[in-house]
Amino acid sequence: MNESQSNDPPNASKPVMPRLIEGRMGTRLYSIAALVERVVDQFFVEHGDGSVALSEAKTRGQRLRLILDSAEYVFAVESLNVTSDDKAGIVKQAYSEVFGYGPLDSLFADERITTIYLNGARAASVRYGHRELESIGPIFEDEAHLNRIIRRLLEDAGVNPSDDIDVIETGLEVNSRRVSLAAAMPPYGSYLTADIRIHPPAMPDLDQLLHDGFMIESAAALLRQMVGSKYGIAIVGEPESGKTTLLNALLGVIPESSKLVTVERSSELRPAHPAKQLSVKWSAASPVTYGQQILEALNLHPDLMALDELRSDEPHMIAPLLEDEDLPRMWWSVRGAPDAKRLQSALGMMARRSTPGADERHVLALYERLPFVLSCARIRGKLQLFSIGEWQSRIDTDYPDLVLLYQYRDGAARPTGSQLARWLDI
Repeated sequence: MNESQSNDPPNASKPVMPRLIEGRMGTRLYSIAALVERVVDQFFVEHGDGSVALSEAKTRGQRLRLILDSAEYVFAVESLNVTSDDKAGIVKQAYSEVFGYGPLDSLFADERITTIYLNGARAASVRYGHRELESIGPIFEDEAHLNRIIRRLLEDAGVNPSDDIDVIETGLEVNSRRVSLAAAMPPYGSYLTADIRIHPPAMPDLDQLLHDGFMIESAAALLRQMVGSKYGIAIVGEPESGKTTLLNALLGVIPESSKLVTVERSSELRPAHPAKQLSVKWSAASPVTYGQQILEALNLHPDLMALDELRSDEPHMIAPLLEDEDLPRMWWSVRGAPDAKRLQSALGMMARRSTPGADERHVLALYERLPFVLSCARIRGKLQLFSIGEWQSRIDTDYPDLVLLYQYRDGAARPTGSQLARWLDI
């Protein structure tokens, strides 16, 4: 969930008075929203119980025809004189409520929007590009309306929500864009909240990130050298800081012949070459956890294993990746602060907590298997490479230091003057 959001819903925006349409010879007034609701109700009266017409309506045009028929019935019963523009708007909204995602449809269609945050039915915010969230006020009629639309998103992602699951993170595709949905439902909170992140239709490659100012040219060159080496990489950052974007761009540089397996929560990665992609499954009949998919990935014996969205509060999942000697090369995307001191402490603690009673071997194994650490941050409305670090041995202790080779200053991650300890092919 979006960590910057309060648990308490903000005050709803001042409501805009709806435009009303006269019906029954001026004796009744209807808002557009009320008419959409009436049309939807009428549609389900006509087609909600195994309708042959609905089962045969395969295209958008055929389904729109059914919605229009229900709308025409409502207009006739209520003696409404509806303009052609109003009729088109009502049918479009009703179609969205029946076959789409209601008020979310217009947001999904806006390519500027990268995040939708719903704090109950009374408050909604969006992020344009990588700027801060902006309130757009309430967009749902009530909690039941919100729950119905989120449930439809979950079902389209292959999730069948059950009463014993109150926090779900999954992914699906909407309008050719990958969408990550994290939903928390009662009793986790008093009302449903949802964090919906929307990727562009085409994920940026390393050249595009360079063009967009995510990094400077020498940093991109160093990252290419790391990709071409035998070493593992950890990518660390807060939510929505560009971790998955950077991981995906690095995967686009690996040789096509590489045997790649990814483990993901929301199926957000788009590898440039064929890969085996494993993700969490929420099926009530046969659920598969993130940790189980890690084990499955190891059983596939890949050349490279990419894990997206590891979390420090789930350290037990990485135990198999620190215990065995014969492991594939690994790239991890990990949620955490980009600050070097906090990062070093957090990764070390994550390794220590991976197995109860484990000694320091797990910590040293993490340093050895992920010798390079990249961090990302969202700064002034832009995604930025924040640092490039390397675990380097010290003479006076058994533990290496995280030495920063690049660090953010003056608007970009720039060389610090520290030298690589490992040899990277040019």
